[in-house]
Amino acid sequence: MHRSFHVLPLAAAMLLTCGDGTAGPNGGDWASGTPLPEPLQEMHAAVLGGNIYVAGGFDLTSQATARAFRYEPAADRWVRIADLPAPRHHMPVAVAADSLYAIGGYGPTGFAPVATLWVYDASGDRWLSRASLPAPRGASAAAGVGGRIVVVGGVGPGGTLVQATAIYDPGTNAWSAGASIPTPRDHLAAASLAGALYVVGGRPQNPDNNFAVLERYDITADTWATLAPMPTARGGLAAGVLSNRLHALGGETSSRVFREHEAYDPATDTWTALAHLPTPRHGLGVAVVGGRLYAIGGGPRAGFAQTAEVEIYSPD
Repeated sequence: MHRSFHVLPLAAAMLLTCGDGTAGPNGGDWASGTPLPEPLQEMHAAVLGGNIYVAGGFDLTSQATARAFRYEPAADRWVRIADLPAPRHHMPVAVAADSLYAIGGYGPTGFAPVATLWVYDASGDRWLSRASLPAPRGASAAAGVGGRIVVVGGVGPGGTLVQATAIYDPGTNAWSAGASIPTPRDHLAAASLAGALYVVGGRPQNPDNNFAVLERYDITADTWATLAPMPTARGGLAAGVLSNRLHALGGETSSRVFREHEAYDPATDTWTALAHLPTPRHGLGVAVVGGRLYAIGGGPRAGFAQTAEVEIYSPD
């Protein structure tokens, strides 16, 4: 059974500004959005059919959850959909071939990586199993590129950083190997832009040793390229594509969270600082619908912390 949540934003028409007055040279505006039905962190977001989906994460008790939700912009409401088959956290979700996939992650208890792959059957409101990842990995990143899903980075069994690039073909329900990522890391972010996968930030299992690296994977040539580094090194961030630019938001160290919002232009190989997140956070979900970027949930403090906050960015 679907459960709908429609909460009118307290300041739906009120634009938010950064408390320190630093909006970035090219600004843009943030506005309040309808919050998640419950506070969540260490979850991801993806867009399918004009709707935003989030699944898993840590709930308000800092335990892994199996709950999943869909945001419907036309109705401005969150709807609870079928639970995942098991609780997960640090689990990317991605869309390919008009389907939503939930990929690996940690769970259901502790930080043991898993190899599960689930696809959401919207007509039946259920999650179905598909071919497992070649190896377990948590805190990885994934995106749909050219009708396939590319999974990079993360932590594998024994706490080792994963170098292998795994590519899933929905048509054959099979995985293949791509060229290894040049900079293995976890808590990274990835997004598809102009037919390539852009992978940004992350860390080598140490939140006080964050990376600024930006790398691009060409799925056709099976090659990687290193691009201009992000101005602010950070892991635990999220990324999305808006106006043909890669937007990187949030992140953490062991003692603080980031409010930075920086955008990369592939045409010039340059970064621009934009209006900060009104609510600094890490482990958030980012999705782009209708020319607006949604920053969803996450941790407002370093480590275990959860918010239901949704903030929406509109470019100038």
